[in-house]
Amino acid sequence: MNNLPNKQNPFGLRPYEFLPLPFPCDYDPGPEYFYMNFVSPLISDMITMMDTGLYVDDKAVESLRETITTVLENVDAVLLRNKTIQKYQLLRIKKAQKSHYAKCTEKTRKLEYYLKEYDDKSKTDRSFVINRYLTEINRIEDLRDDWTVKNLKQYNVFKNDKFLSGLLNKTYNKHSEYIKLGMIDLAAYKAELWNRPRYDKGNSTAPVDAFNPGSPQQKQELFAMLNIAPLAHSDTTGDGSWGREYIEELKKQTPDDRKELHEILQMLIDHSYGGIIRNNFLKAFDTFTIDGVMHGNVRLFGAKSFRPTSNSPNLLNAPSTKSIYAKPLKKCFVPPSDDYLVYAIDLNALEDRVIGNLSGDENKCSVFLEGIDGHSLNSCDYYKEEVIKILGDPGDSKTLVKLFMDEVFKENKIIAAIRQKSKPVTFKLAYGGYPDIHKGGVISQELFDAYHNDLYPGISDYKENYVLHQTKEDGFLHLGLGCRIYSDDPDGDIRTLHNASVQFWSILTLIAVNEMNHRIREAGLTNEIAICSTIYDSIYFYVKKDATCIKWLNDNAVEVLCMPYLENQIVPNDAEGEIGKNWGELTKVVKNSSIKDIEGVIKKLEKNYG
Repeated sequence: MNNLPNKQNPFGLRPYEFLPLPFPCDYDPGPEYFYMNFVSPLISDMITMMDTGLYVDDKAVESLRETITTVLENVDAVLLRNKTIQKYQLLRIKKAQKSHYAKCTEKTRKLEYYLKEYDDKSKTDRSFVINRYLTEINRIEDLRDDWTVKNLKQYNVFKNDKFLSGLLNKTYNKHSEYIKLGMIDLAAYKAELWNRPRYDKGNSTAPVDAFNPGSPQQKQELFAMLNIAPLAHSDTTGDGSWGREYIEELKKQTPDDRKELHEILQMLIDHSYGGIIRNNFLKAFDTFTIDGVMHGNVRLFGAKSFRPTSNSPNLLNAPSTKSIYAKPLKKCFVPPSDDYLVYAIDLNALEDRVIGNLSGDENKCSVFLEGIDGHSLNSCDYYKEEVIKILGDPGDSKTLVKLFMDEVFKENKIIAAIRQKSKPVTFKLAYGGYPDIHKGGVISQELFDAYHNDLYPGISDYKENYVLHQTKEDGFLHLGLGCRIYSDDPDGDIRTLHNASVQFWSILTLIAVNEMNHRIREAGLTNEIAICSTIYDSIYFYVKKDATCIKWLNDNAVEVLCMPYLENQIVPNDAEGEIGKNWGELTKVVKNSSIKDIEGVIKKLEKNYG
């Protein structure tokens, strides 16, 4: 039944019942198969979920507004006193002053603009020429502002100066050096009159606003000053992309001892999420909440990777768990009444497990199969000689990693520092980074080779010999279940293609939604359990505050999400549920919890949250 070649579904199978299927590289049943057996059955589930809606706590929404105001005020205050930002502001002031000066003086005029031939009818021309002549013959005491013809005649009666007589009777030499110099003085005077206010304005202090954490240009300039290369570039401008997701990634890569940079990155993240919550969530709360319920929109497979997208609000924009906004926002989402609880469950590290399964990479799989810490594994390969000097050589790489992990657990500061410095290397390489040590980066050619050739050769081979090769050969990449992504530029689209081949499998949560809806109906629990949302690898339910009902939900949800999706799957899925009185305050419900265990959790919730 697994390898059905038919394009239709004559047996009435649910999407869940088609799993597991062969690996995407081995079996591509085509788009019609994907639509008929997976897409079409999911449409009604998405409509039902949107119709159920999200119940909203008005008091929590108002508290969220206050949180945003407080956090954004803190962002401004922290950035104002951050020394790195202060240094950047000084550079901005210098740059602004230079730009201000250039703009103010761009219409200044050179002396040549006013230089002209002597006009013997012009009192101004005559005055400048006579004064220059008197200066040249050391008669400075005779200078005057205006030389009328009458004044000149009276002055020259006693002097009987040949040059002055020439000016009076107009027999002067047009090429006289004194006339040339006088006219230069006049031109300089006029140029000074025109230019001085412009130079004065240019030399005035240029206005420079406080650092704007929402300005793409200022972020570009800041990271350029810090010699930090962007993780990605804009397809349109070619400039570095400094969106929130890349700043979050950069924060993960940044060593702990760079406290000022960590502070800046966190403030940029907080500011970005503040804007998102104001413009997305609060706007949606105010606009789309009717009688305490908000009905958002879900677009099935709206993303390039075939993940769903949503709006009104876009729940995919919710801040990450560590964000200062995460809990205040999630507390806004509550069950429909005091008789119900929120139950949430998610697939643990789905993307890493998927790439392990698709690539068959030994080390990536061992992270899950043997409980090996990924950063410890990477550290022992990147800095093997350094680690061996400290721990000795056990002769086996995995034994060395386990020794390393023991020292991390014992809080060995030297080992912890080695593990920490491996993180930015790994994150950059996982994002498709190349050697950048010559640019002040952290990736040397040796580390690049270690990651791709020693640590995760299976992933590199999968990316090159399946993702890239198949797309070049077929014009499309089969992601799985018959779903295809097309490309006429595989080399240029390799990152999107590779990411899509992994992220596509968040469809497992959608398949789980469909299967859980079926089981809820079959069990007659439609009044006790309802699905209200799915975000990437998570599913949210409303569930009756009843231990028996919660146990049924927990057992079935874990089973469905952990069902193998590939034949001969290497790394199993892992899922764990939580319950609470809102999305922000959840308590774990372990797998196979007994009714008694769940009753204990409910009592704890009542005690802690009323």
